[in-house]
Amino acid sequence: MKPFRVGLCQLEAHDLEDAETALQEILQALDEAGEAGAQLVGIPECSYPAYYLRDSDPYARPGVRPFAEVSALLAEKARQHGYWLAAGIARPFGDGKLANSALIFDPNGECRGHYDKSFLWHFDSNWFERGTSFPVWETEFANFGVLICADGRQPEVARSLVLNGAEVILDLTAWVSSGADPAALSNPQCEYMMPARAFENGVWVAAADKWGTEAGSIVYAGRSTVIDPLGRVRVCAPSQESLVLTYDLEPIEAPLVPRRPSLPMYRRLVEPLAPGAFEEHLALRTLDPGQPSARVAVVPSAGSFDAAAMVNRFRDLRAQQADLVVFGGDDGPEGWQVELLTLERAVSELGGAIVLGVTTTGCSVHQSVVLLTAAGCTYEHVATHGRGIQLGETGSPVIPTPVGWIGMMCGDEGLVPEVARHMLNDADLIAWPVFGTHPMLDVIARTRADENRLFVAAAWQGGGVVSAPTGAPLAVSPRGSGIAMTATVHPALAHYKEMAPGTHVVDGRVPEAYGALVR
Repeated sequence: MKPFRVGLCQLEAHDLEDAETALQEILQALDEAGEAGAQLVGIPECSYPAYYLRDSDPYARPGVRPFAEVSALLAEKARQHGYWLAAGIARPFGDGKLANSALIFDPNGECRGHYDKSFLWHFDSNWFERGTSFPVWETEFANFGVLICADGRQPEVARSLVLNGAEVILDLTAWVSSGADPAALSNPQCEYMMPARAFENGVWVAAADKWGTEAGSIVYAGRSTVIDPLGRVRVCAPSQESLVLTYDLEPIEAPLVPRRPSLPMYRRLVEPLAPGAFEEHLALRTLDPGQPSARVAVVPSAGSFDAAAMVNRFRDLRAQQADLVVFGGDDGPEGWQVELLTLERAVSELGGAIVLGVTTTGCSVHQSVVLLTAAGCTYEHVATHGRGIQLGETGSPVIPTPVGWIGMMCGDEGLVPEVARHMLNDADLIAWPVFGTHPMLDVIARTRADENRLFVAAAWQGGGVVSAPTGAPLAVSPRGSGIAMTATVHPALAHYKEMAPGTHVVDGRVPEAYGALVR
């Protein structure tokens, strides 16, 4: 990758009946991007003729220009200004079918292909066909891929683009929002999911969004954004303004946790589920909406393993009705395993469950996470991903407990989306002890919860969070305080995997298209 300038056209939304107004504003924005010296330009999802289409034949409506004519106008703008253009548009193809697409034009105005939205959102599936490939385009300054809006909620999409060679991801989006203050609108993808995608893949993400309203009920957040490979938002547009946001991207070295595609957990991610298999799987487990809620606590790391201190914290938190206590990862002295007996006795006496993480240094460095339950059972999981440690080979077991079915992530495992993803169908809650600290931890914890629609309880040095299946933080430890925090969780909520009507976290995946994950 070489330094270059990206241009993001934030456009006002228009109803299908106002398609010509939308087109003129698109063309004007494309001129502005060229005048600003942009080399790669994006316009939002379905900028033409609209996002809310009502049926699969929008080009037959009065006032909507033919697709070929609009495509030619876009090509001419790319040629006129000499930039690469990714244009969000409804793309008709054979037999009356329609795709939610990005058309890609090179600086000569030649159409170099398209990308079709893979994870269809809400009414998308009423008129759009699902995309199943993740192409990347080579330019003289960078290789880029495109995803469209809700694709950012599925970690496999961005991951596949990067494994296919993308150094930059353009997100052509229509982030739906709501809020009392129109100038303060936002969206989970803008707040934490796209920063997580940039960070976990070590790439720039540039998102072009709409603002305003369609159909009197679909409100867009604006907030067109540039995020660097470390997950930092470099620039973000307001919620109520048409503009062309430009930013100069440059190479940034982003240290990543190495993937391990030979592990069985990766192969599981590319195995298709038979129709209804997820529902049959859940039917084998107890799902009682009337069961009592549980309390989960996160305890920031003390830095070194101290069983007696943990027992005292656990005793206090049990007195506050905490059913599960997740401790941040600690350095363990030689023979720390003997001290587990102290914790096992406390759990046996007081009930509930404890999850803790320990780093062991000997001939090699190991990191483990341990679950102790009131049933007198102890489970240990050795980290399968990390840097500078001896790695395990087996993914976390998912254990039935009074708090629900619990899976475990250890240390850097949480930074690799495949680890939590392999527990998508099984866990109600993932307990994540983290070693040390990092500015992206709360963002990653919320993303892992949201993209898998389960609870995540994470604790680290100086902080911790319990996240709901929607990604909402239920409890947050004040940064640097060491204070334990508790939250109420209902395991049954993790069984509901719909993000929107017709948008299912499990059934919306396309495992057969994710072959890059196991290369």
